[in-house]
Amino acid sequence: MLPPIDDVVLQSNPRFATLHATLKNNILNPNGSTKSHPAQKERDAVTEAFTTAQIREAKSQLIKTSLNTLDITPPSSANTSKSKSAAPPKPPLPTELVELILLLSARLTSTPLTPKQIAILENTPQWTSLPTHLPRIATLISTHLQTQALSLARIQSPTTNASFLHRQIPQILPSILSLQSSLETQRTSIAKRRLELVSNTTTLLSLHHLSHNLLILHLEQTKHGLLSRHLQARSSYLSLLAQQVALQVREKAVKGERVVYSEEVRGALEVYVRHLRDARERLREKRGDAERVLWGYGVGRGEEGKEKERVMRSVTDKYAELSRELKDVGRDVERLRGR
Repeated sequence: MLPPIDDVVLQSNPRFATLHATLKNNILNPNGSTKSHPAQKERDAVTEAFTTAQIREAKSQLIKTSLNTLDITPPSSANTSKSKSAAPPKPPLPTELVELILLLSARLTSTPLTPKQIAILENTPQWTSLPTHLPRIATLISTHLQTQALSLARIQSPTTNASFLHRQIPQILPSILSLQSSLETQRTSIAKRRLELVSNTTTLLSLHHLSHNLLILHLEQTKHGLLSRHLQARSSYLSLLAQQVALQVREKAVKGERVVYSEEVRGALEVYVRHLRDARERLREKRGDAERVLWGYGVGRGEEGKEKERVMRSVTDKYAELSRELKDVGRDVERLRGR
């Protein structure tokens, strides 16, 4: 399996990225082996021979393990009484067959024997009966392997009916190989996604750091940049100019007051103010005299006073009307004299 390469490394080194893509797609297999080799045919032959030897050794080990795990113990009385209602008990194995199975298992799994020990073993009655009992031993091994295969099929297909499990036995090996291939593919995908996650996280952190830097730079430019300093200086200048104009206006107002309101004008105004005050006092006195005269005529004395007030107002109106008529007559006389 090729080691994963970080995307940042590939982006920073374009030539290495090209070499990595060539190795990955054209030269190497996913397991790291070479796709095209001059001695590929010899390698295939060696691989095939190795596979054949591996299968032969696996069969040998499977037979040895089956011999070691065969159930050769006689059924007990308790188990026999329990199994009477379910199924007929299995007959016990012959003693000679049991001894032969033990000898054969020890012969296949123990350390290598000396020629003398092999000669003694092969001359025993049990060993000489091997051709006779070999079909029975093969049947026992086949039954044991069938039981183990059914257990594997039950594990692989737990929802399948028990009566149909024997049909799943031929599919055990392809299913296991498919699961192994799927697991390998998923493991590779997880490693690739983990690497992509690291790369994306690094990129995200870089972008986050860049955004913070740009934000700080923008704040610095806004607070202490050329434009900010120019605006601040411009606003300070305009503020000082406004203060200067306000002082000039105040100064001109004071000068204008001094020009308009000179000492003579102020004295005349003070005299005029005193004259107005005296006139106001005289008007108050005249008003009081007029009110006293009207009081004498009954104005403001209840119902009788109101009647007198109406008479006085009527007399006043008549007097005003007569005055207007006299003025009109005087104008007519003057006009006649002018002729």
